[in-house]
Amino acid sequence: MHYVQTTDVHPPGSYFIDWLLFTVLGKWSLVRLFISLITAISLIYAILSTINRNGAFSGIILFILLGLNPAILLWCTSLRWYALFVPVLIWLTIVPKQQGWQYWAKCFGGLLILGYLGYAVFIVSIPILILYWVESQSRTKDKIRNFILYGILFLILYSYQLSVFLNVHIHNKDSQISSLLRSFIGFYTAQISNQGVFPLSIPGLLASIATLGIITTIFYSNFHINLKNKYFAIYLFAAIFSIITGLAGKFRNLVILVPFQALWISTAKIETPQKKLYIIFLSFLMISNLWGDFNVIIRQNTSKNDYNIPVKQILMDLSIEKEKSKNDMVILCHSRLLSWNLQNAGYLVADPFFYKPLPKKILLSKHNCIVVLKTWPGSMAEKQYKMLYDEINLLSYVNSVKYSYGRDDFYVLKKKMDTRFQEYSVEVTKYYDVENLVALKAWQPIQ
Repeated sequence: MHYVQTTDVHPPGSYFIDWLLFTVLGKWSLVRLFISLITAISLIYAILSTINRNGAFSGIILFILLGLNPAILLWCTSLRWYALFVPVLIWLTIVPKQQGWQYWAKCFGGLLILGYLGYAVFIVSIPILILYWVESQSRTKDKIRNFILYGILFLILYSYQLSVFLNVHIHNKDSQISSLLRSFIGFYTAQISNQGVFPLSIPGLLASIATLGIITTIFYSNFHINLKNKYFAIYLFAAIFSIITGLAGKFRNLVILVPFQALWISTAKIETPQKKLYIIFLSFLMISNLWGDFNVIIRQNTSKNDYNIPVKQILMDLSIEKEKSKNDMVILCHSRLLSWNLQNAGYLVADPFFYKPLPKKILLSKHNCIVVLKTWPGSMAEKQYKMLYDEINLLSYVNSVKYSYGRDDFYVLKKKMDTRFQEYSVEVTKYYDVENLVALKAWQPIQ
């Protein structure tokens, strides 16, 4: 907790809950299963609530947009903060029918939970407060009193974490902020297309056509009523705020907008003459979402590069190589996904992000085989990334072999957006009879 509060860019809530669940369940797979069930329950809750309030047709639309959304399947079954943040947000967007203290307790209590899970609370808090204000049937005087009372209580309970944000975490924001152009690209990827497919692929373009068609149909069908839709207002606010702050550049952050978008579209007023066209666009979107869900399930062609890495295949290959090398093999890898799996499989791994460096004896020794697993750098600084692979030239070896895993069908287009994109998700180089591992300073953990 001390480490997170003094060095990280996220509040500690998700780490604490992950640790607590792991302590009880004993396996990370069971922790993910538990979190996934929470996500599933929140989806069912939102869909059933929408059916009860707006009818079956709205519930079906919400099921397509929210229940089948690949971003939910990709991020909300993981160990990241999104996996806990989004289910709570979905629960919070369903405003209680009953008034009284429970009404405002859910509003501010839900925001407090979100505040300890992710700083995305600053994006969603105003939309949520507007939603609860508009939906409240109380007198204005009573609403103001509750706002002040619960607002003060919220600030008291969140004051410490807010001070950590202002004094520590906000200074580490550079890795989370992107340019305005990349924010627009991120918004298109996450909100117009979907995160389970490449945006310019056939299913990605199908999703874009469907989403834009749905939005156009909504406003053409009944512009004035749909413009006043409360969910449209809060979705628009959250979307604009995400873009102008640069948070949309990391399009995975926009999974927090999915509930707002889905609730807006599912509650829009569609007149009978436009309903057939609307259903056609919804069908296109459902096909794209299912396509994206399939990609997530098979770990292929999703918008997250690391997620597409064929981990099991790589582990099998390295197991054979380790046996050939008589267990004298060291792996160089900076992918957190691969490193974790390799370290847990008992391999010696040099990883600049791992807290434990290789023993000096290993660094100074000659080795039968050293394997370099080159992957997408992610948010790593360009200078550090270049230094890692420049240092590989310092190795002294007899011969080497190269091959790759997981060809990216959209490599050419991605390369134009970022020159660091690789044609394959993992480029493997095996060096034999290797010396001078100690010269690779950049591959040692940052202490």
